[in-house]
Amino acid sequence: MGNDRVKTGPVVLITSTGCRTAETRTVGTIIDGGFILTVAHGVIGQTRNQITTVKGETFEATIAAIDIDLDLALLKIELATESQLSTPLRLAAAKSGEQVSFVAFDDQEQFIREAKIKRRLRINTQDIYLKNKTSRPGLEVELEVNVGNSGGPLLNNSGEVVGIVWSTSRVVKNRSWATRSEAVTALLAAASTNASAINNKALACTG
Repeated sequence: MGNDRVKTGPVVLITSTGCRTAETRTVGTIIDGGFILTVAHGVIGQTRNQITTVKGETFEATIAAIDIDLDLALLKIELATESQLSTPLRLAAAKSGEQVSFVAFDDQEQFIREAKIKRRLRINTQDIYLKNKTSRPGLEVELEVNVGNSGGPLLNNSGEVVGIVWSTSRVVKNRSWATRSEAVTALLAAASTNASAINNKALACTG
Protein backbone atom coordinates (compact mmCIF):
# COMPACT_ATOMS: atom_id res chain seq x y z
CA MET A 1 0.00 0.00 0.00
CA GLY A 2 2.94 2.33 0.26
CA ASN A 3 2.57 3.08 3.99
CA ASP A 4 6.30 3.75 4.18
CA ARG A 5 5.88 6.92 2.12
CA VAL A 6 5.66 10.41 3.57
CA LYS A 7 2.15 11.21 4.75
CA THR A 8 0.05 13.67 2.76
CA GLY A 9 -1.01 16.28 5.33
CA PRO A 10 -3.87 17.89 3.38
CA VAL A 11 -5.65 14.53 3.04
CA VAL A 12 -7.82 13.85 6.10
CA LEU A 13 -10.14 11.20 7.49
CA ILE A 14 -13.83 12.12 7.84
CA THR A 15 -15.90 10.25 10.41
CA SER A 16 -19.64 10.92 10.14
CA THR A 17 -22.49 9.89 12.43
CA GLY A 18 -26.24 10.34 12.53
CA CYS A 19 -27.62 8.49 9.52
CA ARG A 20 -26.91 4.91 10.56
CA THR A 21 -26.23 2.88 13.67
CA ALA A 22 -22.57 2.62 12.64
CA GLU A 23 -20.32 5.56 11.78
CA THR A 24 -19.42 6.29 8.16
CA ARG A 25 -15.84 6.95 7.07
CA THR A 26 -14.76 8.80 3.97
CA VAL A 27 -11.70 10.77 2.86
CA GLY A 28 -11.33 14.51 2.35
CA THR A 29 -8.75 16.88 0.87
CA ILE A 30 -7.98 20.41 2.03
CA ILE A 31 -8.16 22.75 -1.00
CA ASP A 32 -8.15 26.52 -1.57
CA GLY A 33 -10.42 28.56 0.64
CA GLY A 34 -9.87 26.22 3.57
CA PHE A 35 -12.54 23.86 2.26
CA ILE A 36 -12.38 20.08 2.52
CA LEU A 37 -13.36 18.34 -0.70
CA THR A 38 -15.07 14.96 -0.35
CA VAL A 39 -17.94 12.82 -1.63
CA ALA A 40 -21.50 13.88 -0.85
CA HIS A 41 -22.83 10.39 -0.13
CA GLY A 42 -20.75 10.02 3.04
CA VAL A 43 -21.63 13.30 4.74
CA ILE A 44 -25.11 14.30 3.58
CA GLY A 45 -27.78 14.11 6.27
CA GLN A 46 -25.26 13.31 9.00
CA THR A 47 -25.56 15.14 12.31
CA ARG A 48 -21.81 15.21 12.87
CA ASN A 49 -18.79 15.23 10.57
CA GLN A 50 -15.46 14.98 12.38
CA ILE A 51 -12.12 15.61 10.68
CA THR A 52 -8.98 13.76 11.79
CA THR A 53 -5.60 14.88 10.42
CA VAL A 54 -2.53 12.69 9.93
CA LYS A 55 -1.19 14.29 13.13
CA GLY A 56 -4.18 12.96 15.04
CA GLU A 57 -5.83 16.35 15.57
CA THR A 58 -9.63 16.39 15.36
CA PHE A 59 -12.02 19.16 14.29
CA GLU A 60 -15.74 19.48 13.72
CA ALA A 61 -16.88 20.41 10.20
CA THR A 62 -20.08 21.58 8.55
CA ILE A 63 -21.26 21.33 4.94
CA ALA A 64 -20.59 24.51 2.95
CA ALA A 65 -21.80 23.26 -0.45
CA ILE A 66 -23.06 20.00 -1.89
CA ASP A 67 -23.98 18.53 -5.29
CA ILE A 68 -26.00 15.31 -5.25
CA ASP A 69 -25.59 14.78 -9.01
CA LEU A 70 -21.80 15.02 -8.98
CA ASP A 71 -21.53 13.33 -5.55
CA LEU A 72 -19.30 16.13 -4.30
CA ALA A 73 -19.33 18.14 -1.08
CA LEU A 74 -17.27 20.90 0.46
CA LEU A 75 -16.89 21.00 4.23
CA LYS A 76 -15.69 23.88 6.37
CA ILE A 77 -13.79 23.24 9.58
CA GLU A 78 -15.02 25.08 12.64
CA LEU A 79 -12.69 26.77 15.13
CA ALA A 80 -9.46 25.95 13.31
CA THR A 81 -6.66 28.38 12.52
CA GLU A 82 -4.64 28.32 9.30
CA SER A 83 -1.59 27.18 11.25
CA GLN A 84 -3.46 24.06 12.36
CA LEU A 85 -4.27 23.02 8.81
CA SER A 86 -1.93 21.72 6.13
CA THR A 87 -1.21 23.72 2.99
CA PRO A 88 -4.14 23.31 0.56
CA LEU A 89 -3.67 21.20 -2.55
CA ARG A 90 -4.34 22.70 -5.97
CA LEU A 91 -6.72 21.28 -8.55
CA ALA A 92 -5.50 20.27 -12.03
CA ALA A 93 -6.75 18.48 -15.14
CA ALA A 94 -6.21 14.73 -15.44
CA LYS A 95 -4.43 13.26 -18.44
CA SER A 96 -5.29 9.88 -19.93
CA GLY A 97 -2.51 7.40 -19.32
CA GLU A 98 -0.79 9.29 -16.53
CA GLN A 99 0.42 7.63 -13.34
CA VAL A 100 -1.14 9.07 -10.20
CA SER A 101 -1.21 8.42 -6.48
CA PHE A 102 -4.38 7.55 -4.58
CA VAL A 103 -4.48 8.67 -0.94
CA ALA A 104 -6.92 7.22 1.58
CA PHE A 105 -7.11 5.60 5.01
CA ASP A 106 -7.08 2.04 6.28
CA ASP A 107 -8.83 2.48 9.61
CA GLN A 108 -6.90 5.45 11.11
CA GLU A 109 -3.73 4.92 9.07
CA GLN A 110 -3.19 6.90 5.88
CA PHE A 111 -1.85 5.02 2.86
CA ILE A 112 -0.76 5.97 -0.65
CA ARG A 113 -1.43 3.59 -3.54
CA GLU A 114 -0.18 3.90 -7.11
CA ALA A 115 -2.85 4.14 -9.81
CA LYS A 116 -3.21 4.91 -13.51
CA ILE A 117 -5.71 7.10 -15.35
CA LYS A 118 -7.08 4.81 -18.07
CA ARG A 119 -9.27 7.42 -19.77
CA ARG A 120 -11.32 10.57 -19.39
CA LEU A 121 -15.04 10.14 -20.07
CA ARG A 122 -18.57 11.19 -19.21
CA ILE A 123 -19.97 8.75 -16.67
CA ASN A 124 -23.69 8.15 -17.00
CA THR A 125 -24.99 7.18 -13.60
CA GLN A 126 -27.56 8.20 -10.98
CA ASP A 127 -27.57 10.83 -8.25
CA ILE A 128 -26.57 9.75 -4.75
CA TYR A 129 -30.20 8.94 -3.88
CA LEU A 130 -30.45 6.63 -6.94
CA LYS A 131 -33.54 8.54 -8.09
CA ASN A 132 -32.51 10.58 -11.13
CA LYS A 133 -30.13 9.96 -14.02
CA THR A 134 -27.10 12.21 -14.24
CA SER A 135 -23.80 12.55 -16.09
CA ARG A 136 -20.44 13.34 -14.48
CA PRO A 137 -17.10 14.43 -15.93
CA GLY A 138 -15.24 11.32 -14.92
CA LEU A 139 -12.16 9.17 -14.96
CA GLU A 140 -11.73 5.44 -15.38
CA VAL A 141 -8.88 4.48 -13.07
CA GLU A 142 -6.75 1.37 -12.76
CA LEU A 143 -7.09 1.12 -9.01
CA GLU A 144 -8.57 -1.06 -6.29
CA VAL A 145 -10.42 0.71 -3.48
CA ASN A 146 -12.22 -0.49 -0.37
CA VAL A 147 -15.19 0.62 1.71
CA GLY A 148 -14.28 3.87 3.46
CA ASN A 149 -11.92 4.99 0.67
CA SER A 150 -14.55 7.13 -1.13
CA GLY A 151 -13.48 10.75 -1.45
CA GLY A 152 -9.82 9.84 -1.68
CA PRO A 153 -7.94 12.13 -4.10
CA LEU A 154 -5.92 11.16 -7.15
CA LEU A 155 -2.70 13.21 -7.16
CA ASN A 156 -0.47 13.81 -10.16
CA ASN A 157 3.32 13.99 -9.97
CA SER A 158 3.10 17.64 -8.93
CA GLY A 159 0.88 16.80 -5.97
CA GLU A 160 -2.21 18.35 -7.56
CA VAL A 161 -5.69 16.85 -7.25
CA VAL A 162 -6.91 15.55 -10.62
CA GLY A 163 -9.86 13.48 -9.42
CA ILE A 164 -11.97 12.31 -6.49
CA VAL A 165 -12.74 8.58 -6.28
CA TRP A 166 -16.37 7.70 -5.58
CA SER A 167 -16.88 4.08 -6.65
CA THR A 168 -15.24 0.83 -7.66
CA SER A 169 -16.36 -1.74 -10.22
CA ARG A 170 -18.13 -4.82 -8.91
CA VAL A 171 -17.49 -6.63 -12.19
CA VAL A 172 -13.97 -5.74 -13.34
CA LYS A 173 -11.09 -6.17 -10.93
CA ASN A 174 -8.79 -3.20 -10.29
CA ARG A 175 -11.15 -0.64 -11.87
CA SER A 176 -12.54 2.41 -10.10
CA TRP A 177 -14.34 5.60 -11.00
CA ALA A 178 -13.55 9.20 -10.11
CA THR A 179 -14.98 12.64 -10.77
CA ARG A 180 -12.61 15.03 -12.52
CA SER A 181 -11.37 18.03 -10.54
CA GLU A 182 -12.82 20.59 -12.94
CA ALA A 183 -16.28 19.63 -11.64
CA VAL A 184 -15.37 21.26 -8.32
CA THR A 185 -15.17 24.80 -9.76
CA ALA A 186 -18.90 25.58 -9.59
CA LEU A 187 -19.15 24.04 -6.12
CA LEU A 188 -16.32 26.26 -4.89
CA ALA A 189 -18.12 29.33 -6.23
CA ALA A 190 -21.30 28.31 -4.42
CA ALA A 191 -19.47 27.68 -1.15
CA SER A 192 -17.65 31.02 -1.36
CA THR A 193 -20.93 32.94 -1.71
CA ASN A 194 -22.80 31.11 1.05
CA ALA A 195 -23.04 33.33 4.12
CA SER A 196 -23.57 30.37 6.42
CA ALA A 197 -23.21 26.60 6.38
CA ILE A 198 -25.99 24.48 4.90
CA ASN A 199 -28.49 23.11 7.38
CA ASN A 200 -27.52 19.45 7.16
CA LYS A 201 -30.53 18.38 9.22
CA ALA A 202 -32.70 19.35 6.25
CA LEU A 203 -30.78 16.98 3.95
CA ALA A 204 -31.85 13.35 3.70
CA CYS A 205 -29.45 10.51 4.36
CA THR A 206 -28.52 8.18 1.52
CA GLY A 207 -29.41 4.45 1.40
